[in-house]
Amino acid sequence: MSESNEFTEAKYNKMKQTEADLVRDLQEVVKDPAKEAALSDAIFKNHQHWLQIVMPNYSTKIHLGIVNAYDNDTRYQSYYDDKAGKGATKILSRIVKKHLDK
Repeated sequence: MSESNEFTEAKYNKMKQTEADLVRDLQEVVKDPAKEAALSDAIFKNHQHWLQIVMPNYSTKIHLGIVNAYDNDTRYQSYYDDKAGKGATKILSRIVKKHLDK
């Protein structure tokens, strides 16, 4: 296995920090929807980066498939809503779709 595909402690720590940043920004938008425009790029980039850490085969098509699953699977909805507040998953999905549509 090559170094880039190994799940090292450094990669794990980066993944956890990226997720923490994503959740923090989603919490801000849940509390104050007016912040969505300002935090949209950071939310998208953190979600994308998190996926790139855990999925070496990342592509925008895979990213879109994942957020579509978020829309249709209560397990994903619960994951982000429980961490960042009710509605966080819908916010994340909307932001990712908007960015991938550019």
